Amino acid sequence: MIVFKPREIVCLDNQNKSLYCEIIDVLTQQNKCWVRPLMLVNFAEKNTYEKAIKNIEDLRFTSDLLWNTQSFRPVFDTEYINFSCQLPEFEFDDKKLLNAKKILRHFIQDLWSFNDK
Repeated sequence: MIVFKPREIVCLDNQNKSLYCEIIDVLTQQNKCWVRPLMLVNFAEKNTYEKAIKNIEDLRFTSDLLWNTQSFRPVFDTEYINFSCQLPEFEFDDKKLLNAKKILRHFIQDLWSFNDK
């Protein structure tokens, strides 16, 4: 069993998408992690890094999640840094923030329905 710590970067994978999050807290009794989403990377074509680098959604300042600890995988710094460098400087734009929340919601719904099957 992997033990996560606060401030660690983890990933939640579903089909061809990866949600990168920062751990805020680990609730060991409930086997859950409280995480803050950072970005969603879409590996649309055969897991190619070049395509994924152009398919990054900025999810900073969206809603935090409480999710099963076993669903996450640890992330190496090099993996995270390569993608995070592509994020633009954040600007508070209501339309962009609303769109980011919608993208996160769809990812979670897809993940939930995919795991339900």
